[in-house]
Amino acid sequence: MNSKDAAVDASVQDALRCIEDKLYETGMLVTATGDSECDVTIAFDDVHIRKEKVFALVVRVATRRPARTSRPSWQAVRQYVLEKYSMLQAGLPEDVREPLLDCVGPIVFVNGAMVL
Repeated sequence: MNSKDAAVDASVQDALRCIEDKLYETGMLVTATGDSECDVTIAFDDVHIRKEKVFALVVRVATRRPARTSRPSWQAVRQYVLEKYSMLQAGLPEDVREPLLDCVGPIVFVNGAMVL
């Protein structure tokens, strides 16, 4: 199984939705954005980094407030997602987990702008 096939597996999707839910519950997104109605989506996706296309774990935050890309709060969000995904991936089937181990990320985007 390749990484793109593994990324759409139901077990991976469930794990990522669980992390999204926890981000809402903890209030981290409100702290980072100042917007109590912001949205987050976590998924594996192709992104361009320094003119190179890579398959990465991506956190996309949409807020009605202007994106503040230099706030230290985004480092906390990134670290939280990394820790939770590391914990949850242990429960993934090996044939799904293995192809995703070398993926870059998490990379955080706020209103389309990369912050980390």
